[in-house]
Amino acid sequence: MRFTYTSGQRPLAGYTIKRGISRGGFGEVYFGLSDGGKEVALKCLFRHQDIELRGVRQCLNLKHPHLVHLYDLRKDEEGHDWLVMEFVRGETLYA
Repeated sequence: MRFTYTSGQRPLAGYTIKRGISRGGFGEVYFGLSDGGKEVALKCLFRHQDIELRGVRQCLNLKHPHLVHLYDLRKDEEGHDWLVMEFVRGETLYA
């Protein structure tokens, strides 16, 4: 699977991509590190941004132990929307 960004790239200020995780209908998800060393999942939205962003905005303030934490919603210099969220280790839920 080819991803738009590769290990070591910094398309979003404050974060370094380490590897691609998955691609889907809305964009790509990467494992990354913040400049402070925090492990995060970075989701770059390429398609259907209006639909995805509407859902994300409704979930930004939800907090529950069984929900992935959404940290931030940002734009890069090229105008792509990025969702910065908790990285959860483990097996994929993809069936």
